Amino acid sequence: MNYIKNGLKVLFGYCISLLVFGIFIYVFISLAKDNMSMLLPFYSLLFFLMVFAIIYTDMKKLAEKEKKPQYDLHPYPLKGLIYGIIGFSPIILLEIVSVFLVFGDQMAERIKHLAINTLMGPLYFIIRLASGLPIGYILASLVVPLIALLGYLAGFYGFSITKHIKKDKQGSATQATFKKSPWNPTNKASSSPVKKKKKSATKKTDLL
Repeated sequence: MNYIKNGLKVLFGYCISLLVFGIFIYVFISLAKDNMSMLLPFYSLLFFLMVFAIIYTDMKKLAEKEKKPQYDLHPYPLKGLIYGIIGFSPIILLEIVSVFLVFGDQMAERIKHLAINTLMGPLYFIIRLASGLPIGYILASLVVPLIALLGYLAGFYGFSITKHIKKDKQGSATQATFKKSPWNPTNKASSSPVKKKKKSATKKTDLL
């Protein structure tokens, strides 16, 4: 039961992005006009980032919670993948049904095709990259479980992308702050000493 409950979190995160995708699609169509077919993958990619952010964050928090001993939930690294597969399974099942559901009418087939592409809206750019072939739909269906896996792994192992980026920025900023100036006196100390020329001419005059 716990698996289904947490799997639904994945489905809910995807459905939120899909809902926003559907709300703004009419605005996109009106703005893109004749370039809609060319720009649609970029529109899809924008909402894919939204899917990634929601599901990754939810799974990361879930793993951090499940790791706490008081909950006794027995977490393991691949648990996020199981949640992702369970959560996205309704979408996958609809895709499979659409393959076997064949209409004699060409218009009905076109509506079915549009419905599936709309359902896969935030992942449509992957389908377009595969030229609309079946492999594109298979790869797109695997992406959401993989996002759930990555998010859960991040929480399970205590990895944070934002903290990692901040550390890199702080490190580079520190190096830039403490970089020695070429005119710093300490640089002269480390350089090789300059040999003094022998004043042979002075010595000769002293002898005379």
